[in-house]
Amino acid sequence: MKVVVLWSGGKESYLAYQKVIAQGHEVVYLLSYVYKKPFIFHSFPVMEVQSKALGIPQLKIKVKKDKDVLANLMRLKKEGIEGIVTGDIVGTDCAHHHQDYYDPMCKQVGLSLIMPIENQSKDSYDVLKEEISAGIKPIVNCINLDYFGEEWLGRVLDGASIKDLKTLADRHGIDVCGEDEVGFHTMVIDAPLFKNTIEIGRSKKKVIKDKSWKRSWLLMDIKEAFLRPKQ
Repeated sequence: MKVVVLWSGGKESYLAYQKVIAQGHEVVYLLSYVYKKPFIFHSFPVMEVQSKALGIPQLKIKVKKDKDVLANLMRLKKEGIEGIVTGDIVGTDCAHHHQDYYDPMCKQVGLSLIMPIENQSKDSYDVLKEEISAGIKPIVNCINLDYFGEEWLGRVLDGASIKDLKTLADRHGIDVCGEDEVGFHTMVIDAPLFKNTIEIGRSKKKVIKDKSWKRSWLLMDIKEAFLRPKQ
C-alpha cells in the first residue's frame, strides 16, 4: 500500500515509519502540517535533514482550518496514496483524539488510517523501551518547565536516561512517552533506517509562554542541522 506518514520528527513518528516499512508498505511522503508559529514542539530544520537521511521527500502543508486538511487528503488520494500513518500509541488519549479527527475524513476520501504502534501492555513505558532497544536515538528538544529542569534540554534518551524519565513521569503523573502532550517532545537524530546520522548545529534556548494551555515551554530553537556519516 502507498502511504504517507504524519511526520513530526519525534520518536513515535519514526517508530511508526519503521513499522509500516516492515509491514511492506511504501512510504511516499513524510507529511508535516504547519499550523502555528513558532512551531515549538518540533524542529523543521531537523525534519528536513531527517527526510534526506531516510531518502523520503517531506511534504509541508500549511493549514488553518479542517477544510485545509481535507483538501490535502483529497490531493494525496488523486496521487495514488492509499493510507495515512500516524505515530500515536494506540489506546492513549492522543490516539483517540487523532482517530476521531482523521477517521471521518479518511472515510470520506477513501484512505485507510493506519496506527501501527500497538501497545498490548497499555504501559507506554514499554513503547519507550522498544524505541531505545530498536536503535532509535532521540534528543529532548522541548520541555515543560513545570515538570522538567533545564538539564533535560538536549539530553539523549537511552537505556539509562529513560529510567530517570520514568521516575520523573511517575512523580508528576505525566505520560513517560509524552503522549499526553504536557511534558516534553523529542527529535530523532539517528535510527536504523537513517542513511546518515544528524548533528545539531546552531541553536539557542528559548522560553515560550503557551497562553492557551497555560504552560511555559523551554525549547531548543534549532537553526541548523547537518548530516554526518555513521560511525
